[in-house]
Amino acid sequence: MEKKNAKSSGAIDQLIGACLKRGRLIAGLSREKLSGQLGISWQQLQKYETGGNRISAGRLFEIARILERPIDFFDGADEHVGTIIDHPTTSETAVLIRELKSLPKKRQMEIVPHLRAVVKAFATK
Repeated sequence: MEKKNAKSSGAIDQLIGACLKRGRLIAGLSREKLSGQLGISWQQLQKYETGGNRISAGRLFEIARILERPIDFFDGADEHVGTIIDHPTTSETAVLIRELKSLPKKRQMEIVPHLRAVVKAFATK
């Protein structure tokens, strides 16, 4: 049986990396912009996002601060999210979400049921 190095990355690192990418897209930041703010290369950030490299606790805290997300955003759980506005899966979705977030919260909540109805209508076709 092969021993796993304590410093090698695994499934949890991939989950955290996916949350990092989602948070970066929500914030509307390119890899270059975020990596510059962190003082690392965009390639290193890409390794974090894919789970290829582990993110230290200190670095994760710094990322959460820059992205203006709570630290539990990176655990992959959805309880703290609440609405579709925090669930981008593509860059196009992230753009739509940024546009939605530019509206007052009350208007966002008025639009969300309509968006859900449109999505449901398209899903059944």
